[in-house]
Amino acid sequence: MDPRTVRALIGTPRHPELVLRREYRATSGELRDACTSLPRLARWFGSVEGAPSGAGAEFRVDLGGDGTATGRIRRCDDDGLEVSWVAGEEPESILSAEWRDTGAGRAELTLRHRLASEERVAPSGRGWDDALAALDRSLTGGEAVAEGAGAWRLIGARPLEVTRTVDAEPERVWAAIASAEGLRTWWWRHWSDVTIEADVRVGGRYRIEAPGAEIAVEGRYLVVEPPQRLAFGWRWIDADGSSVDEAVDITLSAAGRGTLVTVRHTGPWEDDAPAESYRQGWDFTLGELAAVLAGARARNP
Repeated sequence: MDPRTVRALIGTPRHPELVLRREYRATSGELRDACTSLPRLARWFGSVEGAPSGAGAEFRVDLGGDGTATGRIRRCDDDGLEVSWVAGEEPESILSAEWRDTGAGRAELTLRHRLASEERVAPSGRGWDDALAALDRSLTGGEAVAEGAGAWRLIGARPLEVTRTVDAEPERVWAAIASAEGLRTWWWRHWSDVTIEADVRVGGRYRIEAPGAEIAVEGRYLVVEPPQRLAFGWRWIDADGSSVDEAVDITLSAAGRGTLVTVRHTGPWEDDAPAESYRQGWDFTLGELAAVLAGARARNP
């Protein structure tokens, strides 16, 4: 897979969300111009009718061999663009793009597509891979190649879902999972050398490392909606290397006096072994979370 594009599949089977992130040899202003200027859009994306600028404006895109798409501008400012999106006969979905400078004459584009059906994961993912590669070519004149639908078919083929009811209200569970201080009370607590960093905001980074065990996980937060939902990219690192294009989406919902915690973990797994290994890991990890919060409630009923 092209290491310049980081992919994540989050959301639910009924409402999946694609997230793609790619760094370009350009400034954020150049990326904004490439995504909002009609002549620039025509070079890499398609011929657009209707200026993609003011909120409420409607547009139509000729996608060449992929047909046409229509939509309405929901937001357009210096930092990003959000539109409603209808391609062909598919249901309406929401598409957003955000850009930011990363330094040394480079900038990053993050694209998020909230789909209306599970069947659209592979074809939409393929289309956005193609589009981001085309944008690269338009900016640099290079020969960037897209991955195609194969990567997204794997990512969507074996989603893992694990649930656990925790004896604590959603606000307390959120505090435990959405801060470095909270995570330190339960994540890998059986090891004494664990270090945790967590900048819990969209785009913020986290890293959890156990040097003695020679393992770590790291990534960036994709969705932060307290106290209901936390989604983030996931890169597992051990002596054998590191994983790619994995993501975790955690949702919290009230269940009596407690909270139902649902973890959905996705990745480009070619067989069932990675999902089964992660299932065992999440069963243990959520058990630790439940034990710590149940103990805290017993001490402070």
